[in-house]
Amino acid sequence: MSERVRVHRTGVWSATGWATLSFAGFAAALSLIVSGASVGYQHYLPLVQLWSKPLAVGVLLVQALVSLVVLRDGARQLLDRATTLLPGWRLPALIVLSVGSSAIVGRDLPRFVGELLLSSIIQVVSLATTVLAVRAIPSDALQRLRIRVDRVLGHDGEYGDSIPPQLDRFALVIAVSVMAVCALLAVVVYDRHPHIADEVAYLFQARTFASGRVTLPNPPVPGAFELYLLESGPRGWFSPVPPGWSAALVPGVLIGAPWLVNPVLTGVNVLLAYLALQPLYGRRTARLSTLLFAASPWNLFLGMSYMPHAFTLCCALAATLGVIAARRTGLTRWAVGGGFALGALASVRQLDALVMAGVLGLWSIGVGGRRLRASGTIALVLGSLFATIPLLMFNRYFTGKASVFPMMAYVDRLFGKGANDYGFGRNRGMGWALDPNPGHGPVDGIINATLNTSATQVELFGWSVGSLLLAYAFVLRGHLRTADRLMLGTITAVWLAYFFNYFSGGPDFGARYWFLMIVPLCALTARGALTLEANALTSGEGSAAGRGDTRMLAGTVLLTVGALLTFVPWRSVDKYRDYRGMRKDIVALVQSRQIERGLVLVAGREFPDFASAATYNPLDLQAPVPVYARRTTPANDSAVIAAFADRNVWFVDGPSVSGTGFVIRDGPLSTSAALARLTSAPVPP
Repeated sequence: MSERVRVHRTGVWSATGWATLSFAGFAAALSLIVSGASVGYQHYLPLVQLWSKPLAVGVLLVQALVSLVVLRDGARQLLDRATTLLPGWRLPALIVLSVGSSAIVGRDLPRFVGELLLSSIIQVVSLATTVLAVRAIPSDALQRLRIRVDRVLGHDGEYGDSIPPQLDRFALVIAVSVMAVCALLAVVVYDRHPHIADEVAYLFQARTFASGRVTLPNPPVPGAFELYLLESGPRGWFSPVPPGWSAALVPGVLIGAPWLVNPVLTGVNVLLAYLALQPLYGRRTARLSTLLFAASPWNLFLGMSYMPHAFTLCCALAATLGVIAARRTGLTRWAVGGGFALGALASVRQLDALVMAGVLGLWSIGVGGRRLRASGTIALVLGSLFATIPLLMFNRYFTGKASVFPMMAYVDRLFGKGANDYGFGRNRGMGWALDPNPGHGPVDGIINATLNTSATQVELFGWSVGSLLLAYAFVLRGHLRTADRLMLGTITAVWLAYFFNYFSGGPDFGARYWFLMIVPLCALTARGALTLEANALTSGEGSAAGRGDTRMLAGTVLLTVGALLTFVPWRSVDKYRDYRGMRKDIVALVQSRQIERGLVLVAGREFPDFASAATYNPLDLQAPVPVYARRTTPANDSAVIAAFADRNVWFVDGPSVSGTGFVIRDGPLSTSAALARLTSAPVPP
């Protein structure tokens, strides 16, 4: 065996070994996190409890000792190169930002400080292991890798407003792959079942719209069918949530697969992001940004859900493309299309629409790019106004005023006047445990921003070194293009808009209120991977334009593959399977007992017990299929049984009562037998 072959094989095995150690260390670190399927932010175990996981701690100690010992001789050289890359205040700022966003802030200050220390050490050790892995790649393998990278990413070449973006095989393959992954997650992990109260309401509204109606007849005993975000009243039975997302779900409802809508939209978003980024950055950066976006756990998990954020991002990207096309062609029809997309966005999330209207409005008048013609700007505004007419009609139908949203009126009635209003105020909030303090003020805004930043650090890419590391480093280094400033401007606009919103969005699907940031963050991260001189962080071989950026890209790929192999499966099983206690097994239970036309009385909490079952109620409660009602009071239970006197009755305990899943306690019973049972079996707590 020649010396060259031996060195090559040694290098390959060394790089593989370091990569394996990196994955093992990340898996061990994840096992120390307390997250779970209940509502709450993730936290590491307290330091004093770490030894309850001896295997995980052992793996992390081995990773730390081996990595730091091997890097010991080159530590000073690495620090010098990092200082060259981020001189002066920039490197300390990177450290502060990375450490500060490495753990979720909590009320227990000593525990929070301990968690910051632990998470920062884990990220530093992981970074060291990643550096060792990319340094170990042999030069000849690195050269072949660069050829493959160039084949996949291509070169930026010419780009700008005058060059039309193009779809190609690369984008189509990535989009189809993302659709398939999201659909698989929706089936295997999410069980094609809503897990959040918002999702239950959206599906109810979508099914109502698909039936050709805006409201349904009130149920015979409203208290037995009561759910959060569903309302009975003079107008009938309806959901007060804004109608845009439910309308988008209608095609899925009509084909019996509403769970497919978000996977398809997520794939479409891949194509739209690729098209939107090409005129700003060129092909190479657009392709890497698109790959990062496609592999983002934040994106994939929202893509498996019934939440509206994939649709809002789709509208935002479509509006952006409308402005880009109008600038390139001078045709007002593209601006009208962009305006329609903004209007559709407003029919789902009004604050997101205001953010995009502000960003695109400034862009259209020449801030950060070529000014649109006056006719184009007018067309953008008129298109957005015209597209909001259905929303205004929806508002007027339910509240009597086009400017008053049913959702606002509903929350005012339920939680008090102004509880869901925008801005600071003592009356803001609904008393939820996740709301940091009563009311909303600047301190609450800072806490919410901190929570969302930490969530983004985790969920954006799922990287073991922190998802924001490259974006932080790239922005701190400077040398930003106009497009980079546009990305930063969009991120800042979203940040500022939600600073004045009383709720952060909670722990569901990462910083979901900030989801409009995802494409800009992917673009800045891609720019960091492509432009930061990797020879300042690795062995110094080659140049920044040669082997250097290939090593940086190899590190980016290593971190992303590690996230897909460890973080995504862990998050799927640990959190989103039966998330919030929402379970679909009521369907299998009813089918196994052949309850074809029964009245199923569910004992348990409104959410998740009854919400899980009520999802499968027919729109027509007299239809010859099972009807699910919730046990509340003896009077209500008796009234429900009487209202469905022609049906057999089944008594079912929900998961919060049984401690397992849905369990049939009695049935089938006749009306008289069911009424008699009520007196002997009170409603479980």
